[in-house]
Amino acid sequence: MALLVLLIISCSRDTNRSTDLKLKAYFDAGTIPAAIMGSTDEKGNAAFFAYGPAVWGEKDTVSPDGIFRIYSMTKAIASVAAMQLVEQGRIGLDEPLNTLMPEMTAIPILDDQGNLSPSDEPITLKQLLTHTSGFAYNFTSPKLAEFKPSKWEYADLPRIFKPGTSWNYGTSTDWVGKVIEKISGKDLETYLRENVTGPLKMNSTWFNVPAELSGKIVSWGNRDSTGRIVEYPRLPKEPVTKFSAGGGLYGSPNDYLRFLRCMLNYGELEGVRILKKETVELMLQDQLPTQVQLNNRRPENRQDSLVGAFGDNADRWGLAWAIEANKKENVRPLGAVYWAGAANSYYTLDVPNKIAIVYFTQFFPFNDKESFEFYRLFEKEVYASAKR
Repeated sequence: MALLVLLIISCSRDTNRSTDLKLKAYFDAGTIPAAIMGSTDEKGNAAFFAYGPAVWGEKDTVSPDGIFRIYSMTKAIASVAAMQLVEQGRIGLDEPLNTLMPEMTAIPILDDQGNLSPSDEPITLKQLLTHTSGFAYNFTSPKLAEFKPSKWEYADLPRIFKPGTSWNYGTSTDWVGKVIEKISGKDLETYLRENVTGPLKMNSTWFNVPAELSGKIVSWGNRDSTGRIVEYPRLPKEPVTKFSAGGGLYGSPNDYLRFLRCMLNYGELEGVRILKKETVELMLQDQLPTQVQLNNRRPENRQDSLVGAFGDNADRWGLAWAIEANKKENVRPLGAVYWAGAANSYYTLDVPNKIAIVYFTQFFPFNDKESFEFYRLFEKEVYASAKR
């Protein structure tokens, strides 16, 4: 038995060494200033691979406890928080939100001719969680990008379709956060700390990073048109008072793997349960109407040589994330879920095979080809290692 354990440990070390060599070769040949990636199984057997400094220009190495701006990786955490309220019977997935959120349902719909029209059709929590509510971002909708009213009194940009009729990635999850705040009577920072991030010991995950942790915030920046990455001021200038459930959190790779590991265990981690198993199972299932398809759009005014291949319109959507459904996919299996953050961070959650993966860089614009392909290389290595 002892010999078997030693053989397993030796094999694992050899596998990690091989993976590290491949990842380091990729990093050394590229222009990414720093990257860290990690994977775990449901038992917490984790491995991290880190390249480059946490603070660009320094001699340190980015660590699993470094604090990143995780942007839309916030959405999965907020979606879990919303599903807690569903479990408690405080809101139904298909319950109309017109009375609870009149400031949301009063927002008119913008048609293809640029006309605005009111709609009293109900918006539900399920539609918000699946991005079928009609809300979008101006960078995911050409209509919204061109919408420039002289006066606008609403709390969000116009909706771009009637609820339940299409899919567009946008501000729906921000509205989920406002639903959570209104039902719970607590601001989103407090709710998450009490019910999700706190119980899971995600102690680096905040909308406003505590002063004693601010030294762990990593560098970030932007790749300009020449391919050079220009650094931004590292620390936030002032605290936020409005909390974006769609993209406002800071967090560490270690924290996010803890969150994903909780999902691998169907809502439980180290004796703490934040969701029922059947709720997590529901979140992992395709929740889109049959006739609705994803419509991820490639960014305009970007050189094709710099744009990655993130966003597959053949995939589906659950209650927090995209679901792999493309039969031509050759790395992650069908049914695994995934998503990303705007500063080129990514995750994969494969519950049947008990694999969770995170990848973090920290620069714009999103879907950077070099960074996306680094994530995919790591994902490929994790799955290859799992088969050995």
